[in-house]
Amino acid sequence: MSDTAEIKHRIKSVSDTHQITKAMELISVAKMKKAMEKHAYNAAYFDSVRMTIKDILRHSSDIRHKYIDHRPDNRTAYVVIAGDKGLAGSFNNNVLDLAWEHMQGRPVHYVITIGQMARAFFESKKQPVDLEFTHAATNPTLHDARGIVRDILDLYDKNLMDEVIVVFTRMKSTVSQTPEMVRLLPIVGSDIKVEVNSSFSGEILYDPSPKEVLNVLVPQYLVGMIYSTLIHSSASEHAARMLAMSSANKNAEKMLDTLRLEYNRSRQSAITTELLDLSSGRFSDIKQ
Repeated sequence: MSDTAEIKHRIKSVSDTHQITKAMELISVAKMKKAMEKHAYNAAYFDSVRMTIKDILRHSSDIRHKYIDHRPDNRTAYVVIAGDKGLAGSFNNNVLDLAWEHMQGRPVHYVITIGQMARAFFESKKQPVDLEFTHAATNPTLHDARGIVRDILDLYDKNLMDEVIVVFTRMKSTVSQTPEMVRLLPIVGSDIKVEVNSSFSGEILYDPSPKEVLNVLVPQYLVGMIYSTLIHSSASEHAARMLAMSSANKNAEKMLDTLRLEYNRSRQSAITTELLDLSSGRFSDIKQ
């Protein structure tokens, strides 16, 4: 009977865990869809900004701008985006390992973390974190993106860094999320992955000047880039957690089936033993 009680306790424990993982799976599905909807709402505007910047770079000769001109590539700043918590499979490990591996080839670099898991990772590596944003990863907003860009531009304008790279996880599908690196500054035309719908190859005049137009557009471009990476990372985290919880649910169901079978066998064995004891006792009484 002690074995039966123990198995029954294990069944209850696994059932309770299964209910939690099932709820987490459903929550992750809802949050993932919400994140991608937010990205779609703003994609048209930010694509227009990127298209305009790429158009300026294509059609303006000898343009000089502090966010376009290359500096000596000695001080790279990494903006590393991870999650605020685990239980998402290899989501955090993949993006953090990519960032750490790339850093090893850079003699001087700065680290800006978004998400508590990113901060904890670099602390474990004894790598100082220069800036941290711990709440922007869970539910990213444009306000968060503007604050991050403002701090990055402040450091860049003070000539404290030569290059800014964002390391994040791109959401390709619900079953495919890939860690990637994107150069944020300085801006290079080939880095802007958007098609310019123009066959004109001459020089375009901008009023008052291409530089003044870029002064307005570049911050918007950077906000759009950071916001997009935050959204992709958030959606990827929820997708990875959804898959992890789905796998946990299947394992829990298999475990419950095994435990229930074991419980029934143990219970049947206990009943059989009791019947044999009763039969043996009754036979002894008759014999006496």
